[in-house]
Amino acid sequence: MTVEERNKALCDKYPWLYPRNVWTDEKVEDYDYSYTLLDQMPTGWRLAFGEQMCEELRKVLAKANYEKDYRVVQIKEKYGELRWYDNGAPVTIFDEIQKIIGKYSNLSQKICICCGKPATRISLGWISPWCDECSPKNEKTISIEEWESEDLI
Repeated sequence: MTVEERNKALCDKYPWLYPRNVWTDEKVEDYDYSYTLLDQMPTGWRLAFGEQMCEELRKVLAKANYEKDYRVVQIKEKYGELRWYDNGAPVTIFDEIQKIIGKYSNLSQKICICCGKPATRISLGWISPWCDECSPKNEKTISIEEWESEDLI
């Protein structure tokens, strides 16, 4: 299966992953399925739980028949954890959607941002979780245990 075929399947299953014009909400005109909005998520997190998160969101969105109206505004890393910004959800499912986003935001703090393995280190400066293999050699890092026991932030 090519990247384009895989991305088409993802966008068909999770319509909020289609890139859209932020002003008009129209799908990007020349979209070729070479990427999806899920590609904004750091690789390690996408590998570890990206599609699982989308599936959990889909199930809740289906309760309110809101899958086609839900929009992702931005997915990124900030202060070593996942940030998932969306256009909100109907009040009937809002809390459930926020609970799912919070669950994966918390999980991301202990998953290597690069490969998706359990994180063992936190880089200081640009705060990010890393496994021992992916941990940047030219940056100061501390163990997850040290990070959790210290008042560093």
